[in-house]
Amino acid sequence: MSRHDQFIGLPTVATCYLNDNKAPTQPEPIGMYYGMFDQTYPLYRYTLNNGLTADEFLQASPWNSGPMFFLGLRVSDGTLFQWGESDIRQAEA
Repeated sequence: MSRHDQFIGLPTVATCYLNDNKAPTQPEPIGMYYGMFDQTYPLYRYTLNNGLTADEFLQASPWNSGPMFFLGLRVSDGTLFQWGESDIRQAEA
């Protein structure tokens, strides 16, 4: 069995939120997280149409033939988009 990084990404509701609300500007890199073999992946800040920002963060990285990267999204007004615990546990199985 091959071992490799698995990018799960943002929950669907967060992706839909960004598609509906992000301004037509390029996202700004605000950090990174690490995969296997010293591979790095960026985390981004998005500017929204209403002037708020939304930041990606690494919510969880369980292992199943390699790390699985679940990202969350934190909006500057306090709104938080995250994966459910059951979604993460199911992916580990």
